[in-house]
Amino acid sequence: MSPHTGSGLRAPARLVDIAEHAGVSVKSVSRVLRGEQYVTQSMRNKVMAAVDELSYVGDAAASGLRTRRSGIIGLIIPDVRNGFFALLTRAIEERLSADSPTLLLGDSDEESQQEERYLRTFRQQRVDGLIVLPAGAPSLADAVSEIPTVVVDRTTPGLRDIADHVLPNYERAAQQLVGHLVKHHGLSQVALIAGDTGISSVGDREEGYRRVLEEAGLEVFVSDGHQTPDDAAAGAIKVFRELTPPFGVFATNNRMFWGAMAAIARLGLHVPRDVLVTTIDSIGEATVTGLKPTQAVVPVQSVAARAMELLGERTADPTREVREVRVPLDIEFGTTCGCVPLTTPLMLGQAPA
Repeated sequence: MSPHTGSGLRAPARLVDIAEHAGVSVKSVSRVLRGEQYVTQSMRNKVMAAVDELSYVGDAAASGLRTRRSGIIGLIIPDVRNGFFALLTRAIEERLSADSPTLLLGDSDEESQQEERYLRTFRQQRVDGLIVLPAGAPSLADAVSEIPTVVVDRTTPGLRDIADHVLPNYERAAQQLVGHLVKHHGLSQVALIAGDTGISSVGDREEGYRRVLEEAGLEVFVSDGHQTPDDAAAGAIKVFRELTPPFGVFATNNRMFWGAMAAIARLGLHVPRDVLVTTIDSIGEATVTGLKPTQAVVPVQSVAARAMELLGERTADPTREVREVRVPLDIEFGTTCGCVPLTTPLMLGQAPA
């Protein structure tokens, strides 16, 4: 068996350990493990028995020196607790190739310096490719120049000209949702409850909101910069007190949605009689309240598929022209705007009659 360290842990088996255990040369072990054709079945059986008995797994770093591939794809997301990012991670993992079968995940927590640390690690590990939902790390442009990279969901200044992108069309989805409130439901007041509009994906949603109201000649009512549902609720209460029911709400994500819903409940308002609510992101948890949100949902499988497609093409031809793919969102109409009727108007926490 391979030697143990002083801590009681067994050192990983090496080629020399396999050779000694099987009673053959190191060269013979290498030939078997490389799958060379002219090796006797007896030799192959001896070596593979030793591999099994010593739990030999090989040396990825050494293999990478020979093949110039690490077998790893790096992925950096902003927040693993966010359901969309978790689903995207799973969808990307399902599409890993035999050449790069391992996904190395980093959670930047929307912090550029945290993202910077992951980028440094991924570059040191010589990952075969990189998929990133950027938080603004200073070295991302350098990483793009070294590693086949696809930027997903949002972008940062300077990246569009140097990296492939797969971006959900958030601006168009916002226009569809806000336009639905203004044109279909005839509302003259629609409030925006938003996260950090400095993030391009949130900024695009705000732009879509503003464009619809500007074209309709309506006043904007904005509360933004929120990080949590509690922050969003406090901001929403201030805005909602300026409005006269019935009015509309466009929330930029699920946290903003729940903040808006909390504000509606605290003010004693009803959905959808007094307030019609729309949002972007899948709000599956809302079903426990009897609500079916009117929302735009990112088709995660399509985004993952296009990202992996572009990554493969960039790997095959690093000199190809940079491309940007826009993916439309799916619009789902529900009870929060009244398109799917409730027997009685709901407040958050109530059940349908």
